Amino acid sequence: MPNYINHICLTVSDLKKSLDFYEKVLGWKIIHQDKNFAALAPDTKATKDFILGLGTYRDYKIPKNKFDRNRIGLDHFAFMVGTRQDLEKIEKRLKRLKITMEDNGITDDGFGGTGIFTQDPDGMKVEWHLRK
Repeated sequence: MPNYINHICLTVSDLKKSLDFYEKVLGWKIIHQDKNFAALAPDTKATKDFILGLGTYRDYKIPKNKFDRNRIGLDHFAFMVGTRQDLEKIEKRLKRLKITMEDNGITDDGFGGTGIFTQDPDGMKVEWHLRK
């Protein structure tokens, strides 16, 4: 039986812009890149780590509307952090990068945890989550 998620692939409108965003906010390494796809991981071994894939539209047609979390499909995704100090470091990094955060930074996530919520260049909601 599976016990963890190996990777998530996001369809993005601008690969360069999205790759730049995720590389900077996560501090992860690019482990693969070509014209229409890139993959990032916490380190370059990436054999057991989570991988984030970014790709352009498969039919190469840009939809009229950007991401809408109120439609069927992805609502948001979250990266787990281990400590409050880790969350504070991420908050400082996002502020330094001038990336807007909901509630201006660290907030109660409403489900017994603490998190930071922001959006990527296509408007997908991204969370950094700390379980209490």
